[in-house]
Parts: sequence; C-alpha cells; structure tokens
Amino acid sequence: MVTGNMESGMIGNSVNYASSARDGEGIPSPQQQEAMLDAWRDALGQVLHRRDSEWRQQLRAVNAESLAAISEMRASAAEIRSAMEAMIANRLAQIREPADGLRGESGPRGEPGPPGVLKLVHECIEGAVHYVGDLVTHGGSTYQAQCDTARVPPCDDWICVAQAGTDGCNGRSLKIKGLFNAEASYRALDIVALNGGSFVARCDDPGPCPGDGWQLMASQGKRGDKGERGLQGVPGVPIFIAKWQLDSDTYTAVPIMSDGRKGPPLELRSLFEQFHSEAQ
Repeated sequence: MVTGNMESGMIGNSVNYASSARDGEGIPSPQQQEAMLDAWRDALGQVLHRRDSEWRQQLRAVNAESLAAISEMRASAAEIRSAMEAMIANRLAQIREPADGLRGESGPRGEPGPPGVLKLVHECIEGAVHYVGDLVTHGGSTYQAQCDTARVPPCDDWICVAQAGTDGCNGRSLKIKGLFNAEASYRALDIVALNGGSFVARCDDPGPCPGDGWQLMASQGKRGDKGERGLQGVPGVPIFIAKWQLDSDTYTAVPIMSDGRKGPPLELRSLFEQFHSEAQ
C-alpha cells in the first residue's frame, strides 16, 4: 500500500538520521531534528486519517440502521392506526344499530285457500269457440283468452303468454382480440383495447378505431381523490468527527464528534514505541 511505503520511507529516513547522529557527536543537527519531527507528524497524520476513515464507515452504517429502524416504526404505526380505526368503526356501528326486540307470538292459522287449477294448453282450432281463461298455442306462441271468442290469435281477444322465438343469424358472439392493431383485420363483435378503453366492432372490417365502425364499451375512469398525507419522518442529523483531542501524557487521541460527544480514544503509545524502536 502507498501508506505503508510512505511510513517505511519515513522510518528509513529516521534511521539514517539516527545513524548520522551516532557517527557524529551523538546529537542530531537542527535539520535532522526537524526532519525527524516531520516524519513523526506524517506518521501521526496517516494514523489519524485511517482512523477517521474507519469512523466515517461506522457512522454510515449507523445511519443506515437508523433509517431502517425508522421505516419499521412507520410501518408499525400505520398498521396500529389502521387496526384502531377499524376497531373504532366497528364499535360505532354496533352502537348505532338498534337492538332487536323480543320475538312476538305466532298468530292464528288462516283458513285454507281454494286448490289451484292449471288449465291444460291445447292447439287453437279455427272456427271453434274458446272460453275466457283458455290457454292455446298458435304459430309457436301461447295465448290466453280474455273473453269468449271464436277468433284466432293474435287479436284483442287474446293475450300472449309466451312469444315464439326466432332463429339466430350466424351464431357469432363477442370475441376478445387484445390491443387494437391498425394492420389487423377485424369482424363484427370483435373486442379490442385502446387508450384505456374497450371497443366492439359494429360490422366486419370496421376500419380505424375509434371510428364509426366501433362502439365504445368501457372507458378509463377518472383519477381518484388524493389519499391522506403520511406521517412526517424524523429529520436525520449528520454526525462527523469535528476535531481530535490529543493527550501527550497518555499518548492517546480522542475524537470529538459534531454533536459534542467523545468517541473511543485512539491508543498511540504502541505505535510510537514501534516507531522509536525501528528508528534506532
């Protein structure tokens, strides 16, 4: 690593200065003393920089965990609120609904009615007399006489009870064709989707959609009302290392956070001892 190479270089320079000092009178020159101090400052700066990077990574992890916890708290609050609203609505409904009274006593049994009579249906005979209430069939339909008559239905003397059906045309039914394709061919009763709506073809080869050959069946509804505003989130507070408090007696560096709290102290004695032993 680059940092390791720089520290090795500084330590090597300090060793050279120490060797030069032993070759001379045993006291480093002012230039050598200044160079050694610079090397110490660089080493301390690199250590503090690494520790600052580690602190920043830890703070980012703490912030991510805090955001996740806040999200869970919001979801729990929303669930509790929904449950409370449902419970309150249920209780209000029970209060507003009137209570059922006691069941009354059964009344006396009524008189039996006359037995029902279903007249037989027979074919209408032309020229014969049919009496009021008679049921006859004619031309596939069923009629009931409203008076005594010798006329053949349909006429004013008869009321139609069941109309004869007619034969179907070609047995076609609605057929879903998916999204409208201008290059495709369509037949009557084909259904297509277009722009949020659905259209049915009025005839074969209905042409472009929408148009006279198409009938609108369903269209897209209007946009619904805006929902209630959610709970306001807790504003985040960024935390970072504002400064370092150095203690020369204990060889420690204490980080001072932006909120005034002190972080764990950074022990530097072993680092200085290693540097001093390697520099000799």
